[in-house]
Amino acid sequence: MINNPELHTENQQAPVAKASGLGTAIRLLSQSIRSYFENLRKYHADRTFPLLHRLEVRIPEIDPLLWLQQQEAETKIYWEDREHTYAMASIGVADVVTDEAGLPIAALFARLHRRLRLADHRAVRYFGGLRFYAPRERDTTWQHFGRYQFILPQFLLERQWGQTYFACNIFIDRPSNLREAETALLRQLDRLTFHKSAERVTVPERETRHDLPDRVHWARAIETALAQFSRGNLHKVVLARKSVFSFARPLNPQFLLRRLKASNPQLFFFCFQPDAENAFIGGSPERLYRREGHQIKSEAIAGTRPRGLTVTEDERLGKALLQSEKDIREHRFVVDTILQTLTRLCQTVDMDDEISLLKLARVQHLCCRLQGVLADGVTDADLIQALHPTPAVGGSPTAEAIRLIRELEPFDRGWYAAPIGWIGQDAAEFVVGIRSGLVQGQRLSLFSGAGIVRGSTPEAEWKEIENKIANFMKILHTPC
Repeated sequence: MINNPELHTENQQAPVAKASGLGTAIRLLSQSIRSYFENLRKYHADRTFPLLHRLEVRIPEIDPLLWLQQQEAETKIYWEDREHTYAMASIGVADVVTDEAGLPIAALFARLHRRLRLADHRAVRYFGGLRFYAPRERDTTWQHFGRYQFILPQFLLERQWGQTYFACNIFIDRPSNLREAETALLRQLDRLTFHKSAERVTVPERETRHDLPDRVHWARAIETALAQFSRGNLHKVVLARKSVFSFARPLNPQFLLRRLKASNPQLFFFCFQPDAENAFIGGSPERLYRREGHQIKSEAIAGTRPRGLTVTEDERLGKALLQSEKDIREHRFVVDTILQTLTRLCQTVDMDDEISLLKLARVQHLCCRLQGVLADGVTDADLIQALHPTPAVGGSPTAEAIRLIRELEPFDRGWYAAPIGWIGQDAAEFVVGIRSGLVQGQRLSLFSGAGIVRGSTPEAEWKEIENKIANFMKILHTPC
């Protein structure tokens, strides 16, 4: 570890930089990178490779998402939790684990944990996501994201518990390329900006909208699903729509996410941009799970009503949701499935005594929180495979619901409604990638779904999805 009093390590807290702290921070990090590689070249024969090292310096407060919007880089990642205790913006790739080797999920997480054990700092995290289901043949919409992809960021700006840090992750596979790796890092650091004022960015003029499926085919899909309920043991299926918008100019994903965050701050926010043309962004209300050591938290969210224009109307709509037999039945499928799953994987499990309302900017949902203590040997791979997909985004029973989804939806879900999040040495957090959109140059595809159970109608479910994407539509400054 570099012995510099300004650098933050596990056992020392750096003083907050003063007025000129940003320039000082860059110089300190640059010096530390040079010192680190100089030491490696001198003593690499005594080291075991690969190496995963983190350098960081504490800096004055900066908005991570605005900082990310200002950077010129192809690979960008943003993550912020729903409680606003942690936010991370990054550019570049220190290391990546993708599906190129065809690893199953268990092998993927085993590889991630092996890499994380190399890290000399507990703050090191890989960020990424997985597909909802196996790829559809001949659909290349999500080809840049892969079946899964987890990235160790190169440079990152983190805000946690009111403190802001600028950090660099260094992953060295072998000692033969030390000089090349140092040069590349310093060159990338020189291209970063911290003082540039925010450029005036606007949403380009919208040209077209195309819904998949359209209203006619949506009604047919709902009718097909309802018919399945009477023929077999299918209880619920979540059918989604994809609304594709084209614009006069390319969209800026981070700008859209900033506007989405400003319009409804009570969400998990994410942006995964693997290249200059493609970015998956969203504001999800739903945590799949949060793990800290053996402690795990999850939640069941289902059922939807719009928010009222007045307090009285909002209370009336919320009360109607809490008393709706259809919505309670839909929510019960989710609660029961998660509870059964956690009971199987945990030593102990607790849950809320009563259903509550999760109130967001445009909609409100039924919510029940669950927590437990994991049994020995349970891994993140076990949790992902057991919890995804929940009946809130798939259906019940799961296998039959997924089969029907693939049959009735005329598009590939890709990372939509799939696990999105991060994994560290002894903690992990994943959300369900809903209320999300795929930016591809001048095109934006918005995804949202509705839970279909007995009593559902095509018109009501179409309207529910319109309410769910309304927050995204609002930031586009165009009518629905």
